[in-house]
Amino acid sequence: MLGPVLNYEETRGLVDALTTKHPNLGLIVVREQRSDLEDWVDELSLHAVLNPDATDETTVGLLDRLASWLIAHGHAETHDFDAPLALEIDDLPFVSTAPVTQEAAPDPADEGAFGTDQEVEIEAPTWEFPPLEAGTATEAIAVVAPKGGQGKTTIAINLATGLAEVAPNSVVLVDADLQFGDITVALALQPEKTIVDAVADAAIDELVLKTTLTHHVDGFFVVASAPSPELGDQVAPAALAELITRLRSTFRYVVIDTTPGLGEHTLVTLEHVTDAVFVTNMGVPSLRATRTEFELLTKLGLMPGNRHVVVNQVDKNSGLTIKDVEKIIGAPVDIEMPKSSAVLLASNRGVPLIHDDVRDPAAKAIRSIVLRIAPEAFPKRSKIQRRRRSNESE
Repeated sequence: MLGPVLNYEETRGLVDALTTKHPNLGLIVVREQRSDLEDWVDELSLHAVLNPDATDETTVGLLDRLASWLIAHGHAETHDFDAPLALEIDDLPFVSTAPVTQEAAPDPADEGAFGTDQEVEIEAPTWEFPPLEAGTATEAIAVVAPKGGQGKTTIAINLATGLAEVAPNSVVLVDADLQFGDITVALALQPEKTIVDAVADAAIDELVLKTTLTHHVDGFFVVASAPSPELGDQVAPAALAELITRLRSTFRYVVIDTTPGLGEHTLVTLEHVTDAVFVTNMGVPSLRATRTEFELLTKLGLMPGNRHVVVNQVDKNSGLTIKDVEKIIGAPVDIEMPKSSAVLLASNRGVPLIHDDVRDPAAKAIRSIVLRIAPEAFPKRSKIQRRRRSNESE
């Protein structure tokens, strides 16, 4: 039984290895009913699928049916499924009752423990800051939500990850949720410096500014959020605007995860970006708040030229359709992101979803967001609906 926290690639690797070594093995994948489940069943050598929430009775019944199938097709004998006899520990000759001893590791302080003539070499990072070619248009993308819990940070992380595939080490993700930003936690990073250092006077020097960034293995950089709400309050809106401008002079793409709502920092961010990804869910309060945001930004003249509306956690059982959503917010929906447990699993692993479970429907939806910003990010982009984007950049 494989799952339920395994993604497609991990499951495929195990299925291939197990069926090669044990051709008569019966395999069950434990996975929730999702739209991509049919692909799993068609492409993997599985015998059955079991829902993680199945009762014991259902599970035992499935195992019995699989056992009967294996016997009927000559892959097993009836006695293979007999209950094992109870064994006493003394009946197992290979079990030792002697106390286990462990050899102590060499003490680094002991002379010669690691060789007296050897030096410890510190491996240099394999990344560098690629220079921007003259005339390259840089883009800044704000990820905005009217309330917390909409999936804004997840989309910001995966957007930066996808853009880094076409612009390695020329993407920076700014955690501008100054009160409770958690990008570094979601990515399992341990930053030495934060946005507080990035907006300090010393960071006017480009080399100093670069030392405030934290590098992620997927080829992008992170400006970590303030380590506490008190320090976050010290970051002035004007300082955040200046930081975005300076990062755009160095990086091809700047992705900013904003504070929920339209506070002063979010408004100043929207003044300095080329694109905005607006994230909401199918709850009526969130949808109405999104409409209010649109109306206010239009009135203030702060709506970015390239707007991308994402409805997250789409669920057919929510009581609303996408047409209902569009009517409430007063704008067309560009991306429907289905509800998926893979989002939480990837976050708990500290891995971007689009690299953790590429076949997940939510990951595919995020891919389409990336394509709207960088059409070259996927060779099959002609199959994905994209609204025409403005070529204007600041």
